[in-house]
Amino acid sequence: MSLPAGTERTVEKEKGYEEVSVPPTPTAAREGVARVPISELPTHVQMAFRGVESLNQLQSAVLHTALYSAENMLVCAPTGAGKTNVALLSIMQLVGTRIEGSVLQRDKVKMVYIAPMK
Repeated sequence: MSLPAGTERTVEKEKGYEEVSVPPTPTAAREGVARVPISELPTHVQMAFRGVESLNQLQSAVLHTALYSAENMLVCAPTGAGKTNVALLSIMQLVGTRIEGSVLQRDKVKMVYIAPMK
């Protein structure tokens, strides 16, 4: 994995941690992301997003990783940018792997979602 240009790393050996500062993506690079309609998502995901017409730009940009892979992600975005729905997409990825014959095998699903508060 590579980090974008301008990333700064500070290692605090005495304190036992490393701090990584990643610069924001330029606005021009984000403008090309097409918003994905909810109707294009699998049925079980559409049910979770009932009442929503489309994913926003952030959610659309990370859709493949969040919903169609089990890769780890780190999503850093301001309040209100849609991070909770990105987490929901990731949850739906796991749920999708536990559907057999259109039936969710609830006894095979276990997950923990932690949302820290200041």
